[in-house]
Amino acid sequence: MAKNTERKLRFNIIDVLILVLVAALGIAAVALRNRSSESGGRQIETYPMSFTVELQSAPEGMLEQMKPGKNIYRSTDGTYLGTIKSVSSAPHSEIKYSETSGVFEELSYQENLDIRVTIENQGYSGLRETVIGSLAVRVGDELPVKGQGFAKAGFVVAVDTQGAPIAQDQNTGSGELEAVYEFSFTDCRDFVPEYYHVGDRLYDKLSGSLLGVVEKVETAPHFETQMGQGGGSAYVEKPGRLDVVLTLRGHAVEKADGYYLDGGQELKVGATSQALSQFINRTGQFLRLVSLEKK
Repeated sequence: MAKNTERKLRFNIIDVLILVLVAALGIAAVALRNRSSESGGRQIETYPMSFTVELQSAPEGMLEQMKPGKNIYRSTDGTYLGTIKSVSSAPHSEIKYSETSGVFEELSYQENLDIRVTIENQGYSGLRETVIGSLAVRVGDELPVKGQGFAKAGFVVAVDTQGAPIAQDQNTGSGELEAVYEFSFTDCRDFVPEYYHVGDRLYDKLSGSLLGVVEKVETAPHFETQMGQGGGSAYVEKPGRLDVVLTLRGHAVEKADGYYLDGGQELKVGATSQALSQFINRTGQFLRLVSLEKK
């Protein structure tokens, strides 16, 4: 009887020790997980920001439904974008080529409106993107929006970070050569150059690699070749459109068949890349190599 009691007591003590050990391991695992999530994922501070979407050729009745303070969503999946801060409108207009006069003309359509709706929410800014709410917002991006009593697709035409600080990026490139080159965007709307600044960094969308740092921004009127009534062609300026040329400084390597940027983009006339900056998401092309020096 005494042996059974001693065995039972020993068994109970072992059980308790096992339970304590399991509990301690569980607490340690939770602590380690929390510590790793704290160190791996830093908390991002957000600030009040806004962006503007232009809804072209909208019916006049839509304007009456878009009131400041209303919630607005992305219509494809219901993502909450923010609240309406302000709304403005103007008669819808289009730029069309006139074969009669041989120039581009701006035509106004009074029955429809071009509506600009400014949406506000909390957000943060990085060198590659500006995130407002849960959406990475860039000038030129198409964005279908909806709210109570309205729904229409439009384009982002402005982003306002309201002076929020920009997170830095340690990606400076590792190529053995320093390349200065010109990169161009054609047929841009005339407000687009406002979103390129000296010191901005441009990245390649596919690889995420650094294309270069902007050293100069130049613009010129955009021209297009149009056929005239007599069958001849003319080089005609398109109003409200610009060509933008950026001078970029990046890092490159020499290969057997030419020079390449760190991300693999060839420094060759006509080579294209979809370039990302804090505000811009647009395909451009390599124009010319200005200089190439060893670092």
